[in-house]
Amino acid sequence: MFRDEVDRSVLWGFGVSGLLVGGAILLSGHLTRYFDIPGLLLVLGGTFGATLANYSMRELGYAWKAFLKVAQHQPSDPIERIDRLVRLSQTVRAQGVMVLEREAEYTKDPFIRRSFELVVDATPVEDIRRILETELRSSHERSTRAVQVFETLGTFAPALGLIGTLVGLVQMLGALNDPSTVGPAMGLALLTTLYGAVLANLFFLPVAGKLKLHNGEEWLLKSLSIEGALSLARLENPLVMEQRLQSFLPGK
Repeated sequence: MFRDEVDRSVLWGFGVSGLLVGGAILLSGHLTRYFDIPGLLLVLGGTFGATLANYSMRELGYAWKAFLKVAQHQPSDPIERIDRLVRLSQTVRAQGVMVLEREAEYTKDPFIRRSFELVVDATPVEDIRRILETELRSSHERSTRAVQVFETLGTFAPALGLIGTLVGLVQMLGALNDPSTVGPAMGLALLTTLYGAVLANLFFLPVAGKLKLHNGEEWLLKSLSIEGALSLARLENPLVMEQRLQSFLPGK
């Protein structure tokens, strides 16, 4: 059965970066100085509002779901996927394609399940390729759009931080005759830049990079699965299947 493993790199990445930034703030001894509700609302609201002007709510929702999926799981090892398909090829040649029906019931990967079901149903090889490649392209397009959403968020966050800085400077210059208002205005000017930089460089852009990496791995795994399903449908020799699948690996 194909399984996904918990991806701990996301937790480690956010944990280490959050610890370092939070530690620096705590060591300053003035934690409350780094919190400004109007500034935070300006950056967050402006960033998501500008992003929503580029994408739909459905696309934003899918991007968030894609992030949660990547944070919880990572694709299986391509070598393990090849080994499993080769072993299945040996079993299929000995017992017939119906053994794939049992494999389809136990696997958690819907793409693998779909490919096995097509083989069990005696679908023509070219139809199997066409159906699976269409699903692969559709899935990749959705995943690519999720990357673009987070890249857009990472682009707008610093820009909104700069806008907040300008707003704070305008407030400060307009209240120079009242020293009591200069401090809060300057705080808004500086903190919005901080918020924009932190959100972009410690969350939005790292998530976009992680999604992009995950998409490439998913493309490789699904390509292996497609070629493996076609080999199973043709009842190819396991050695021939293994050599073909090995050619998909980088450096092979």
